[in-house]
Amino acid sequence: MAEFVQLHNHTEYSLLDGMLRISSNHKPSQFLQDLVAQGIPAMAMTDHGNMYGALDFYDTGRAAGIKPIIGCEFYITEGKYNEKDKSRTGHLTLLARDYEGYRNLMKLNSMAWVDGFYYHPRIDKEILAQHSGGLLCLSGCLKGFLSQYVREPGGFDKACALAKEYQDIFGVGNYYIELMDHGIREEVESLPLLKDVAKRTGIPVVATNDCHYYKKDDWLAHDVAVCIATGKTLNDPNRMQMSHELYFKSPDEMCALFSHTPEACSNTLAIAEKCNLEFPKHGFILPNFDIPKEFPNSAEYFKDICRKGLIKKMNGNVPDNYWKQLEFEFNVIITMGFDCYFLIVQDFINWARANGIPIGPGRGSGAGSLVAYSMDITRVDPIVNKLLFERFLNPDRVSMPDLDIDMSDAGRERVIDYVRGKYGYDKVSQIITFGTMKAKLALKDVARAMEIPVAEANRIAKMIPNDPKMTLEKALEINELKNEIDHNPQSKKLFEMARKIEGLKRHTGIHAAGVLITKDAVSEYVPLARGARDSITTQFEGEPCSNLGLLKMDFLGLRTLTVIDNAEKMIRARHDPNFDINKIPLDDKKTYDMLCACKTLGIFQLESGGMRDLIKKLQPTQFSDVSALVALYRPGPMESGMMDMFVRRKNGQEKIVYETPLLEETLKDTYGCMVYQEQIMQISKTLGGFTPGEADTLRKAMGKKKLDVMEKFGKKFVEGCKKNNISEKIATHIYEQMKAFAGYGFNKSHSFAYGLVSYQTAYLKANYPIEFMCAALTNEIGHNAIGSDDKENKIVTYLEEAKKMGFATLPPDVNKSEPEFSVEEIDGKEYIRYALEAIKNAGEEACLSIVNERKKDGPYKSLEDLCSRIDLFQANKKTIESLTKAGALDSMMPGQDPKAARATLLANIDNAVDTAHLVAKEKEKDAGNLFGDDFSSVLSVKKKPAVKAEPLTQSELLAYEKEVLGLYFSGHPIAKYQNYLKQLRCTPIIDILEGRATGRLNIVGIITLFKKRQNKQKKEWAQMTIEDCTGSILVNAFASAYEGMSHKLAPNAILNFMGDIKVDEDSARIELNLKGVSSVTDLISNIAKEFTIHIPAGYSKNNLQKLRTYLDMTRGTTVVYLEVPSKEHPDKVHRIRTNKRILLHKGLLEFIENTMGNAWSFK
Repeated sequence: MAEFVQLHNHTEYSLLDGMLRISSNHKPSQFLQDLVAQGIPAMAMTDHGNMYGALDFYDTGRAAGIKPIIGCEFYITEGKYNEKDKSRTGHLTLLARDYEGYRNLMKLNSMAWVDGFYYHPRIDKEILAQHSGGLLCLSGCLKGFLSQYVREPGGFDKACALAKEYQDIFGVGNYYIELMDHGIREEVESLPLLKDVAKRTGIPVVATNDCHYYKKDDWLAHDVAVCIATGKTLNDPNRMQMSHELYFKSPDEMCALFSHTPEACSNTLAIAEKCNLEFPKHGFILPNFDIPKEFPNSAEYFKDICRKGLIKKMNGNVPDNYWKQLEFEFNVIITMGFDCYFLIVQDFINWARANGIPIGPGRGSGAGSLVAYSMDITRVDPIVNKLLFERFLNPDRVSMPDLDIDMSDAGRERVIDYVRGKYGYDKVSQIITFGTMKAKLALKDVARAMEIPVAEANRIAKMIPNDPKMTLEKALEINELKNEIDHNPQSKKLFEMARKIEGLKRHTGIHAAGVLITKDAVSEYVPLARGARDSITTQFEGEPCSNLGLLKMDFLGLRTLTVIDNAEKMIRARHDPNFDINKIPLDDKKTYDMLCACKTLGIFQLESGGMRDLIKKLQPTQFSDVSALVALYRPGPMESGMMDMFVRRKNGQEKIVYETPLLEETLKDTYGCMVYQEQIMQISKTLGGFTPGEADTLRKAMGKKKLDVMEKFGKKFVEGCKKNNISEKIATHIYEQMKAFAGYGFNKSHSFAYGLVSYQTAYLKANYPIEFMCAALTNEIGHNAIGSDDKENKIVTYLEEAKKMGFATLPPDVNKSEPEFSVEEIDGKEYIRYALEAIKNAGEEACLSIVNERKKDGPYKSLEDLCSRIDLFQANKKTIESLTKAGALDSMMPGQDPKAARATLLANIDNAVDTAHLVAKEKEKDAGNLFGDDFSSVLSVKKKPAVKAEPLTQSELLAYEKEVLGLYFSGHPIAKYQNYLKQLRCTPIIDILEGRATGRLNIVGIITLFKKRQNKQKKEWAQMTIEDCTGSILVNAFASAYEGMSHKLAPNAILNFMGDIKVDEDSARIELNLKGVSSVTDLISNIAKEFTIHIPAGYSKNNLQKLRTYLDMTRGTTVVYLEVPSKEHPDKVHRIRTNKRILLHKGLLEFIENTMGNAWSFK
């Protein structure tokens, strides 16, 4: 047996500081397996300031055959832990001797993170003394106070006093002076002094190694990991550098290193013997739920709610099979002790619905429960839809139910706050997650640390397939990558280093949905930490929390529910006050006609290009087809051929054959295909005679390819089939089909519940199209980052869709718009009115303030009127500027051209705001004695003279709209060229995005976003987004090309862009690599033989004279024509050939656009 145990170890849960791996795919890591093979009996986990991996280490260590000692290297302050001062902080190592010690570790950790966080999670001696029971303490590394004190002048006595103090806190035999030797000068100096402290105080010593990685030659990989964590590079002289001795040394190495103090090594064994943590066995720990006094227990209350709920659902007429199923579920749920679970879920769902927060019809296997349906937790009838309870809760295996709840994203936080208020804020917590070093990320992170150029790292990373399960080891099967590694020394070094850090925990996050609800304070069960935005989270992930028997609920914010809810409200207000989305018919012809036409933009789960292709082939005609779409559009069914078989059978292109009539009832809705897991389960019950529990066990075994279980159940299935007069040959063939399809089978309960949401959105779009589009547009407010190039601008996408549906959009208007997108009728025609909140810098409170004041005291008459009536702290000057740029104040200047109106308004905002502030101050001083209630008198005294301004140019007007709306509303800068793209041999961006154009091509576009960058050679390059009337595309102007064209590239520049189309393999984003740019005017000039100017009626003589000047500026070959309205017949025009032959130039086109719009053409 080894004569040494490592007691100071930093695992991967020290997040890029530790590299000792604990587990891999829920199995012991190679590191742990090696320790067991070497006969090492135990090992401690002491990560920096956290217990993130405690349960993982405990379970995995025991499974591997090594005693896990749970500990933590704490940060301890000389001052008060909950005071943010500059008191000195040191390290201290604590180990749990037993369950009491483990609980105290958790409490100390929670206190350090929740109340003591200041650069690090900190504790102090006072709270340490209060929570020292069951703990064993080591004095710490070089950064421990004991080591710090002995090296300070006159610090020896202080160190001895501190050691005695700690011994008093933990008790004799539970405090050790820690000795380390990594060859560091300070350690060499302090080692004999620490031994002297031990001699004087009689406190035992213990040898440790500050282990951060497994093998000696892993030091460089550890350096790289620390560089990644700190944002440094290996060549940075100021980076954190560590000893190369921080590896997991063998017992022999440690005994040799401390041969001068052998008891320091033998004491490690003694400490390991003292540490015997065992978790008490207990069942599930559910929060307390208050039961009305008239019920003797929770089970009776639970049954009462279910029975009453079922009667209500069935309108008082409950069939016998429903009562039978309900009693069956009662028996399973109450026997397992989960009646309170359902009461808890039902309670917060009832509260949410009562408070106007939409809840989804169901999610996951929970939709198969009649109890959940009866309690109105779900709204899918499991019996009508042939959903199975045992898919949700296996009667043969006790496990916590998992009811994931979809709710409106807008109301999710309110529901969580309700739960906090009901059960106690200390009893509810969000759940931590850990990001890991995936293959591509590891490679790119390592490249940054090694200062390998980004372009080079991306080139190699693109050779790795985009598969979430892809590993660097597996990627070597790709010939291109293997060849790169074999022939490029730098790539080989990069790849090998990336493999060493691949899979490590990299950072923490917060689970998007998970919430823990506990009986007592959460910190009694799991340690707490601080997450993003100072939120409190658990230190354990969701699965370990569930394994402790704690209640983990998933509160999932689903934005589609907000769309449905907003559409419902508009429909009730405009058409039917009793409209209820839950009562719509599931056989609506308009809905299926729209689906079959693939008009699914905005439809939940059905709007992607691939899904539209499937819909086009399938042509859904009933709700079961919609559910099947959700199940079929996945890699498994597509790759296995199941999807194509389903389509052929649905459309009568392939005969549906049932090998036994007993299969028809189960498979008829899916045209004889095994699409759902529940079908596999039902077949095993109907044909094979399986119990519900056995059917679910078989389903799991088939999904996970557990061959031994499948073989055992295969024999049982065949025997059961024989009892149903099915031959062994047919039974075996059916079972083989079940095995083949089970790996790709989908959860029918989830598919039906989500299919219902898909159908509901489709029904709304087909039957109430303008209300649906308004709701869909409103749902993008706040999610659509104006000016961002990272994602599609869905407001633009949906406005285009609305236009195709026949609904024009009216501009934003403070006198007409609501905060959200709304329906407006003019002369019996319906329009979409643009939302105020969809304008940049116009927040919810500002818009509500503007709209509420308008509804209270009438329309705003002028800029001054607006500023004097609204709350300028909510709608400030920036808000008013944005509203003006968006055109939302145009109605205050009726009859004026928008270019002139907006210029005037923008020039006078400062005066109007200042005047409003002055008037407000006068009102506060009780100016009523002077002016009475006549506020206009006050305004007239304070009002400043109006500032005159030159009208905006058309380009400026459109640029302002783009800036604050994220789109061009009044027109498009490229619209004037759109009809000539073919003549100019240019490609519309939509043709590129939809795959109709590729290779080298020309695009006429405007630069809407522009970013200068610098490569590793310090050379400038640029990345920009260009846009035309049909779409936008990312453009890269790399250094070699950028140098010669940088003077032409700037925001709002309209140019002809020539380049090569490329697809980014990581993001699948289509990009243009720029090769050259040219003026669009030059492009036109090169081909234009005739240039026609369309003179509008009433065009001034002054402008005509200026036009002549512009025409005289150049000489060329293009003949100029004028089209002038006839004085006698205004509907006719005279086409006049002039004597001008010109070379087209930018100044001429801009003058025409600014004085008469896009009134020119050429051929």
